[in-house]
Amino acid sequence: MADAGETKTRQTDVLPDSQPTNRSECGGEALGMKAEASVSGTHSPNGAGVDLGDVPRGVADKVFRGVATGCGMLILLTLGAVVLFLVLRAWPAVAGSRTKVASVYESLSGGKAHGFWQYVGPLMFGTVLIAGLALLIAFFIAVAAALFIVFYAPKRLSVLLNYVVDLLAAIPSVIYGLWGALVFVPATYGFWAWLSEYFGWIPLFSGPAANPSRTVATCAVVLAVMILPIITSMTRDLFMQAPQLTREAALALGATKWEMLRLTALPFARSGMVSASMLGLGRALGETMAVMMILSPGMTYSWHILQASKSQTIAANIAAQYPEADPSGVSALIATGLVLFVITFVVNLVARRIAIGGKRPARKPLFRRSMPEPDVRVKDGSTPENTEAAQYFRLKAQVSAAQGAADDRGSADRPDNGIDVNRSPAGFVGAGGQSEGFVGDRIAGTPSASTRPNPDFSRFEPTAMELRRRKLFSAFVAALIAIAFVVAMVPLVSLLFTTFARGLRRLNLNFLSYNMSGVIGGLPTPSGGYGGIEHAVIGTLEVTGGAMLISVPVGLMCAIYLTEYARGNGFSKAVSMLVDVMSGIPSVVAGLFAFSLFTLLGGPGVSNGFEGSVALSILMIPTVVNSSVQMLRVVPQDLREASYALGVTKSRTIVHVVLRTALPGIVSGVILAIARVIGETAPLLLTAGFIATTNLNLFSGQMTTLPVYVYQEYSKMSVTCLPKAGAGCVADIPTERAWAAALALIVIVLALNLAGRLVQRLLSVETSK
Repeated sequence: MADAGETKTRQTDVLPDSQPTNRSECGGEALGMKAEASVSGTHSPNGAGVDLGDVPRGVADKVFRGVATGCGMLILLTLGAVVLFLVLRAWPAVAGSRTKVASVYESLSGGKAHGFWQYVGPLMFGTVLIAGLALLIAFFIAVAAALFIVFYAPKRLSVLLNYVVDLLAAIPSVIYGLWGALVFVPATYGFWAWLSEYFGWIPLFSGPAANPSRTVATCAVVLAVMILPIITSMTRDLFMQAPQLTREAALALGATKWEMLRLTALPFARSGMVSASMLGLGRALGETMAVMMILSPGMTYSWHILQASKSQTIAANIAAQYPEADPSGVSALIATGLVLFVITFVVNLVARRIAIGGKRPARKPLFRRSMPEPDVRVKDGSTPENTEAAQYFRLKAQVSAAQGAADDRGSADRPDNGIDVNRSPAGFVGAGGQSEGFVGDRIAGTPSASTRPNPDFSRFEPTAMELRRRKLFSAFVAALIAIAFVVAMVPLVSLLFTTFARGLRRLNLNFLSYNMSGVIGGLPTPSGGYGGIEHAVIGTLEVTGGAMLISVPVGLMCAIYLTEYARGNGFSKAVSMLVDVMSGIPSVVAGLFAFSLFTLLGGPGVSNGFEGSVALSILMIPTVVNSSVQMLRVVPQDLREASYALGVTKSRTIVHVVLRTALPGIVSGVILAIARVIGETAPLLLTAGFIATTNLNLFSGQMTTLPVYVYQEYSKMSVTCLPKAGAGCVADIPTERAWAAALALIVIVLALNLAGRLVQRLLSVETSK
């Protein structure tokens, strides 16, 4: 008895807090014997025993749990610090001296605004207008593209399209801005002019259309192209999770393909589609580089989307005016960034609420086991015979009567399913159109063949014309979905094709191995080239590596807390909510936070690569947390319980069982998170800066990254070649360098995406072995 009690005590100490201990007597004895054998070093008959006598169980578990909980708390502190630092830096521009504040906003707005709300009001209007138009354009096309990929495309083509969509979703926004400004703007002027000419009576399209068309309409279309792969990717994943049996049941009941999708896949993914659209809206609200590179800015409240110099967004305004702003101007820009943060916070919070609401079990199932019966009883003619309910119960009574008459035992003990058969009225019409009398009378006796009811079920079958109409409509919808997919792919394919075609002109070994030191205008350097991206590639790797060193440990431990230790209390719910909200934080806000933090710590003018790493880590942590949580939840609970049954502590179970099982997905998620932040431009413009030489020290001096390099070269557009410069001078060399750097950035993002998928596949195969 003492041994059994000791065994039970040891087993209870080993089990985690979240595991139930009230097992059955037989199961408890078996589990106790396993734990006793494991702890004492006794080997099982097959020789699989583990000696854990020297494991400091209590201390190790408490430390591990404390670290995981601390990383969860760090999420709360980080978001709180973002708000705190933005408020502290923005306060002088909001609540300072009225005269000084007025002069600041007059300087920033060219005399059009004299106070904070006068300044930020048109920016808020422009931000919401452009993002709303982008979402309106992208949402339905994205849903149609997802439907085509999942349900209409051939299997091999669908696999290829999945890779393409994931790649396009990771393309940096600066490349969308480069393509939009240099390709899309000149190509669409004719369309905007036609739209203004024939639909100018609508205030939204009133002209004349600007040429070049650096307008709200052009910018909204480019943002729609940018967020389209994001919404498509999320919606595609939702459609792939739609229950297969439900879809097959709908098809088996005679539904056409479109009817099957309308009744099964679309209702299943409805809340997720709304959530995806809200996240796409949040991305469009916080977009900086594409808007700044395309839009001709203005500070007015205007609905004229085809005219230039009418609107501007908050994020683009911050990035455009930050380099030349004095300390008071920086405070004013940070104040506008705080407003943008609040807007995106609300949008992402609404998206989370919608997503959570969609995951709750529905009160009413989509399909019932039997046909729902109308809540009507046919008694003494109280229900009119021409109603659907009366027809339904007449038909059911006829069938019941026929079955009862054929049964030798009668129908005395047969349930009536809510129909008072004995009191049902006469007038039930059989196949011959004659009245069959009271059903109770027919059931009591033995009906003859002439009086036996013969219900006409054919009236419930669709006619040939109805079937033809339904099939034609399904084919019409399929054609619309295919057309929408083509419309979605045309600009995206154009972006990739243009980048590769123009980037290959300058992307060579010389371009990869030299920086911009010694480059003068469009003249060649002594090496024979025209400058390169060596310093930008090194800077990108250093800044991204620093962000990874910060994000991966914190994000992974926070994911462990949410999956292994969270009890559903207020703290864990707050952590989970803020992780989702942080995933949509505008990148320019992250840059403003890092800038404010290092300004307070190191004084004004501090700019280095590590500052950029901190900004990127804020964007990277939520992605690491979300991907790791998904992978950890996939690990079967049986593996955890088997480890606990062998006496292994919870911390060792997590490290050696759970993490090892989820390793492929975690590594893939980390790589995809790196691919997401490696193309960020706005936060690095505010933090790391730009230089022409190579800087190997992450903690000292400014550092150039590839996205910033692309923007800097684009902003030069061209150089002047004097007649004495000779044929070696290339006037549009900055644009060529921008395209070449954009191609290099796409290749890096593509390599990271392929590496993530390859690592996941290889490690999964190795784990399964």
